[in-house]
Amino acid sequence: MRKIFTILLAAIFVSLACDASAQQVVKQRIGTYKESGNVVVSEATTTLIVDLTVECEEFEAGVYARYAQKYFGKRASLVSRMSYHLVGGNVAVLDEPSYYAVPADCSVVSTTTVGDDVMIDRLTSDELSQEAAAKQAAERVFELRTARQDIILGEYGDGVYGAGLEAALKEIDRLEKAYLELFYGTRTVTTTSHRYIMPVSASTPNTVIARFNSEDGLLAKDNVAGDIVMVSITPSEMTYPTSDIKGTVAYRYANNATVVVSHAQNKLANRVLPIFEFGETVYFVMPK
Repeated sequence: MRKIFTILLAAIFVSLACDASAQQVVKQRIGTYKESGNVVVSEATTTLIVDLTVECEEFEAGVYARYAQKYFGKRASLVSRMSYHLVGGNVAVLDEPSYYAVPADCSVVSTTTVGDDVMIDRLTSDELSQEAAAKQAAERVFELRTARQDIILGEYGDGVYGAGLEAALKEIDRLEKAYLELFYGTRTVTTTSHRYIMPVSASTPNTVIARFNSEDGLLAKDNVAGDIVMVSITPSEMTYPTSDIKGTVAYRYANNATVVVSHAQNKLANRVLPIFEFGETVYFVMPK
């Protein structure tokens, strides 16, 4: 019971800490003033950075796909295709240092396809019909599976042990995969990050930054072929210091607004950020 009580207290503390950080006070002096002997002209504006993560999935059908059902009992797709998926997003204020952990506009290929080399099933220069070549490739798969079983069961003499066993099994797995790709094709997934810089305007709390569809990926914001990707800013109820009517020192207080990045009905990012455009200007008397 004491352990559960401690966990509950810790959860409440974390929750309070998050609420406190969400209600942080961010302010900036504005106007023309002197600082360290220099004349400073300052205005409080907010610029947002929006990152969108897109996956491109490319499937290339196997050259023997039409024979997969016949030799392996499982149907293969006959059609090559490419599709895009908007899988994530993030939003931050431009001068938020901790945000720049991942470089923008980068691509990461998570899987690769077989290259343009001579296909692995090509073991002779004899001309073969496609069905005959498919049958020959299927036989190689079954030969590899038989060899794997013989190695594991020790049918090859005294057997293969240790590092040799591991290396042999890995090579058999690699060859089998290469042959099966001739029937079931290859799938390549490329993940790309795209960055948008968005100055905030109080007159437009909802801003379209791009469009997206599954056939073409990210599109320009005025391209009606895709669904909109929107940044929505919702100001929060906040209490600001009271202005002094005799004050000459002006500070702009930011509003802790909720910023949501969405595509159609899907939320890609949701953060509370200090937005000056939805805050208030407060005047103070110059200290003597």
